Amino acid sequence: MHSLEENDYRELARVLGERVASHAPDWTGANDADPGTALLELLAFLAESLVARSVTIPERGRLSAARLAGSAFILAGGKGQAQSRALERNWYYAGRLLTAQDLQLEQDYIRRRLRRHNRELHGVGIVRGLQVSVRPQAGGTGDQVVVQPGFAIAPDGEEIEVRSEASANLPQTGSQLSVMLSQAERFTHPVAASDDEQVQFTRVEETFALSVEGTPGENGIALARLIRRTSGWKVDQAFSVPRVKCHQE
Repeated sequence: MHSLEENDYRELARVLGERVASHAPDWTGANDADPGTALLELLAFLAESLVARSVTIPERGRLSAARLAGSAFILAGGKGQAQSRALERNWYYAGRLLTAQDLQLEQDYIRRRLRRHNRELHGVGIVRGLQVSVRPQAGGTGDQVVVQPGFAIAPDGEEIEVRSEASANLPQTGSQLSVMLSQAERFTHPVAASDDEQVQFTRVEETFALSVEGTPGENGIALARLIRRTSGWKVDQAFSVPRVKCHQE
């Protein structure tokens, strides 16, 4: 399996730093001596180490590490192996032994083709729905942003579906926020563990993440821009919402 190089996990650390800065704007540490920077680089190094030691860890852990590394490269803007390598699929023949890695490759091949199709033919943005509004929180302690059900295509081509109304609380300070929607996954359907392993999950649920950030991130879709007025947060009607368009030469 491909192992990340020094510049790869440094790039991952940089991306993690940018994500932290969007959620904690008061953190200004930007040098190698800063404890926060050191922690981010440690996390990136550990992710690289898991991939490098893939032959000595259990199959489930190895696949999870590879999945983490691929997702991290996507977060880095497609600069890594996850976006640059050619599509690869299984070649079957009578008597071939299929492993969990082979079956995972089968899924990854279909998903990568679908993401490529979405990017090249449809672009990035909202397909339908996902209207944004602001309303008071329950109890009157502040405002919350509300997103209606809908469907969108993320910058990496991943499909994002919001099946029911979603909301997120808004801070009582600040002047401008971006409402960001991104694709997310979580493990479901746990099964009983064997004697030497922890609980195993048998499904992956495709869902979404809704967040409000000081500056729009590169890996999600900015659904709206919020401006804080004297009366509270308001949706900026001048903001141009990205929408999927028909493919044209």
